[in-house]
This record gives sequence, C-alpha cells and structure tokens, in this order.
Amino acid sequence: MTDGTELTCVFVGSLVDVKYYKERLDELAISSLLKDDFSSGTIVGIGGVPNSVELLVAEEDAEKARACIDELQKG
Repeated sequence: MTDGTELTCVFVGSLVDVKYYKERLDELAISSLLKDDFSSGTIVGIGGVPNSVELLVAEEDAEKARACIDELQKG
C-alpha cells in the first residue's frame, strides 16, 4: 500500500475507534494504515495527543471508506 500510492486520512480518533474501523474496512477489502503520532512521540520522549490516531486509505478508496465509517457511526 505504500508503493507510491497517495494516502488520505478518512478518520481521526482514539486508537480503539481507529482499530475498529480498520477491521471493518478490512472486511470490505479496503486496505488501511494507522498513523499514531502519540505512540511514536512517547517512544522518543516528545509526547503527543492520545486521541489523534489517523486512519489512512488509498485515495481511490477514500469515498467508500468514509461512507462505511459514516454508516458505522450512525448505528
């Protein structure tokens, strides 16, 4: 997925929420990545914001991923 593919953030939230949405996207065959600056910052000692984990997908999957997340949030 990181082979030059442009990535788009489709959700920002807690690690728990992002992992849940990632699993749902995986079920729809939408590949995604987590970007967790908080954990990265903690490791190197600069900190970060704990509820700002990003869920990234390929640009061509962004619309479908956002629609899936919106449906899950409504339910």
